Amino acid sequence: MGSSKTIRIGAGSAHEGDDVYGAQTLAEKGNLDYIVFDCQSEVALSKAYTRRENGIPGYDILFEAKLRKVLPACVDRGTRIIANAGILDPKGAADAVMKVCRELGYGHLKVAYVSGGDVTDQLRQENPTIADTTAPLSAFGNAFLGAVAYGGAREIVAALAESADIVITPRAGDSEQYLAAMIHEFGWSFDDWEKMGRGLGLGHLVECSAQVSGGCYADPGRKDVEGLDRLGFPILEVEADGSAVITKVEGTGGVINEQTCREQLVYEIGDPARYIHADAIVDFTTTRITQVGPDRVRIEGTGGKPKTDTVKVGLAVREGYIGVGRLLFGGVGALEKAKLAAEICRRQLMDRHGFSEDRLRFDYIGFNALFDWGTDPAAVREVELRVSGRALTRGEAAEVIGAVSLLPCNGPAGVFWPRPTDQGGIEEIMGYYSTFLPHGDVKYQVHMAD
Repeated sequence: MGSSKTIRIGAGSAHEGDDVYGAQTLAEKGNLDYIVFDCQSEVALSKAYTRRENGIPGYDILFEAKLRKVLPACVDRGTRIIANAGILDPKGAADAVMKVCRELGYGHLKVAYVSGGDVTDQLRQENPTIADTTAPLSAFGNAFLGAVAYGGAREIVAALAESADIVITPRAGDSEQYLAAMIHEFGWSFDDWEKMGRGLGLGHLVECSAQVSGGCYADPGRKDVEGLDRLGFPILEVEADGSAVITKVEGTGGVINEQTCREQLVYEIGDPARYIHADAIVDFTTTRITQVGPDRVRIEGTGGKPKTDTVKVGLAVREGYIGVGRLLFGGVGALEKAKLAAEICRRQLMDRHGFSEDRLRFDYIGFNALFDWGTDPAAVREVELRVSGRALTRGEAAEVIGAVSLLPCNGPAGVFWPRPTDQGGIEEIMGYYSTFLPHGDVKYQVHMAD
């Protein structure tokens, strides 16, 4: 672990459904020491509870496909894999990983997983205050489904110290996964706040994967990006002092420049001087971002501060259903016809099915769904009517679709009824809330899969 050592960490995914081919290119051509997969969004965590109720595993079931694509190259090059794919069932995820390893002839690999992030029962007993509402947890009643704490890097580091080739966690923080590799390789102390801040800051810059290499950045004529169909996922070349260069595999699409890094730096952080993580607080106010070559940006100078006394906990809460129906109108008077159809639907849903005004929404896609463009209504020649209704039950949400389905025969002229698969649908609404627990109240453990 000399001071001149540089390690290469690839960002294999930004979410559970990310492009597996971007990860495969990284594994095969990135010359990586580590590849990190962020397999959870807040939405994924919430939906994992309902999936589990329906007999679907409580871990990221898409991770297996990613693993099959990257594992041969990772084994060949000695690249270690870190993934927060466990969600509600890290052991189940580790067992699935072992199964893939054996099927591909890599049964010798050591797979570790972290348990202890599920704090559902603990919260039910303690009834903490919810940060978003200031009400106690008990106010949710039976709608509260469960809670998972945001884990830090410590357990991942412990697993790497046990020579794990693949580490599976529940809800490890996105940036913490990258920090863990740095701590393990460079021997950083967990109370070296500057190093913790730098490592977490680097993790933040790449944890959304292609967002720092041209994804979610292109704006034709203003910020042109070539090769978006073959985006290169980012690579961190990290030095022992916590400085790094962000780059990508040569020949892949996208771009890495000072602006892509600046845009990603401010993504979701809130106060740039106080970006809170489980292991430390990041201070981006001193960060220096410098272009040092084509698709090579150097990051240095990020600050760090001591961690808070508590860890964030994400809560999943069932909040009913939403029913959505769609119709298309074309030709002269399209907008006026769509408005007439909306009024018919509004009256029927309120008079016949008991919907209140505040549970219904009517959007005219292409005219004012996102913004009121001030377009002359008479000039509109095509518009989509989208009817949305919030409901307590799935059956009530279905009434929205039913009311919309009456309009082609019983409403204004000039309507096009989409195919059944495009007409709309019913989706369960899962709320995501937060509370906090003292670090010591979350009892993580590291296990080796067999």
